[in-house]
Amino acid sequence: MKVPFFRLRLSAQEKKEVADALASGWITSGPKVSALEKGICALTGARHAVAVSSGTAGLHLALEALGITVGDQVITTPYTMIATIEAILYTGAEPVLVDIDAATLNIDPALIESKITRKTKAIVAVDIAGCPCDYRRLRAIARKYHLALIADAAHSLGADYRGQAVGTLADATVFSFYSTKNLTTGEGGMVLTGRKRLADEIRLLALHGMTSSGWKRYAGGSWKYDVVRLGYKYNLSDVSAALGLGQLRGFEKRQAKRAGLANRYNRKLADLGGLLDLPFCPDGSNHAWHLYVIRPIPERWGISRDRLIVELENRGVGCGVHFIPIHTFTHVKKILPVGRYHLPICEREAGRAISLPLYPDLTLREADYVCEVIHELAKRFVG
Repeated sequence: MKVPFFRLRLSAQEKKEVADALASGWITSGPKVSALEKGICALTGARHAVAVSSGTAGLHLALEALGITVGDQVITTPYTMIATIEAILYTGAEPVLVDIDAATLNIDPALIESKITRKTKAIVAVDIAGCPCDYRRLRAIARKYHLALIADAAHSLGADYRGQAVGTLADATVFSFYSTKNLTTGEGGMVLTGRKRLADEIRLLALHGMTSSGWKRYAGGSWKYDVVRLGYKYNLSDVSAALGLGQLRGFEKRQAKRAGLANRYNRKLADLGGLLDLPFCPDGSNHAWHLYVIRPIPERWGISRDRLIVELENRGVGCGVHFIPIHTFTHVKKILPVGRYHLPICEREAGRAISLPLYPDLTLREADYVCEVIHELAKRFVG
């Protein structure tokens, strides 16, 4: 059997939404974008949302709108996609890396305060795999030191923390709508905030610093506009937003499927608890299940993590690795004082992480096959 790491099948309704956008004659940012912003606000309870061309663009705009600039420092995690660090670098600020919690793989709040200096202006927390960070502790630190708190929630649309939806837990929350995410627009993202002035600033920055969009002018507004500051071309198109609207209608059903598959993996792999660490989410939080990450216990296996991935793929099971530590990349080594960092937990956990197939189109038979292969390999390679 072949079980790809990811597979996307679009519904007839999702395709119809895109066709409607194409037929409308207006395919750049317009009414579909506005509808998607309202829909995500309704889903999360956020007050304001700004659709953008990618999650990376959203992080960049959130940082810049919050005043992060050259000479500042921004605390974040080394266990994330490179986009998190790149967005900080775009502003001219310096990323400061803090090690992770071994259970959740999220940034460890207990280690943050020792890294705060007079240059520190913000914390960017990342919800790994869909497990929310410890936002209670992060907010307390941010308040104490007057720091902005940004949630890189690329993985966690649909998750909640202590009964509060991700999207409402930070000064700004950034979702990714990349093709593999729990809700996709193909490429795209969104910034959520409770502060209207911040949302307005992000919207201004996302479209060249112009005071009026093309849609507003076309839909009956004045042709006049001003450019009041340096901006970017980070807007989302209506064609992309249309796909997101179609996805939004089936979002709860797909989330339930993801959770059901994750629970099935948990049950089927539970007897390997002495050989694997399974995903963990603290009590009081609900996981979004963007990824299902297992971590083999190295001393119990006669082969490396990398060899185990090869063995899985040889049996038709597609795998991913989330993530390669940021500070090990060639470019990052050139620009950050990596030598001063001691990040043993990140390095250890990243070195044993394997992401298994997890998506709404995954069948129970396929999920069971993945578990059967892991059991087979355990019998063969466990020392």
